[in-house]
Amino acid sequence: HFEISDTLAALDQYDIAIFISANAVQYSVPHWPNGLPGHVKVAAVGNKAAACLHAHGLPVDVLAQRGYNSEALLDAPLLHAVQGKQIAIIRGVGGRELLAKTLSRRGAKVNYIEVYRRLLPEQALSTVDNYQNCDIITVTSQQGLRNLIALCNDKEWLFNTALASNSQRTAALARELGFTRDIVVSSEPGDEAMAAAIANWWQSKNKAR
Repeated sequence: HFEISDTLAALDQYDIAIFISANAVQYSVPHWPNGLPGHVKVAAVGNKAAACLHAHGLPVDVLAQRGYNSEALLDAPLLHAVQGKQIAIIRGVGGRELLAKTLSRRGAKVNYIEVYRRLLPEQALSTVDNYQNCDIITVTSQQGLRNLIALCNDKEWLFNTALASNSQRTAALARELGFTRDIVVSSEPGDEAMAAAIANWWQSKNKAR
């Protein structure tokens, strides 16, 4: 549980609010029964966060393009002219520091508002060993990848199974941690892009047989 009500209620002191994920939106919105303060510009990293904001009737002033990540969001003109601006980054506990460091270098005062936490599940994934013949595993975050490895009892088959990811950073980490088979990376975050990447991989795999 997070004591975040007071912090979120004070969002009117900020000029820009950046939502890192759909989860960041979901766990924040209940604290604004009357919506966000009108002067606060809203930025979203990725289509899911933007769609979640729109679903709650909140406008999106800046959306990451060409990659749907922090690097793409930082290219937005609104996030270049931030000298003296107060910026809130709304996210889960932990994560990349690129946004905050870059915006601080550009002259902004940046604070994190952390509204959820990623935890290692209590239940061991020993039952995963029953699915050692699966063709591919999907992961959507570096923490999810680390948790999967930590919880899986038999890592030999896991590392020898193809992996689908939605970011090059997660794919690189998978190689570093021991995955040796095909690693498929979708063109952008989101279920549709991930499904398309897996379908293309499967077709290529079958053609090669």
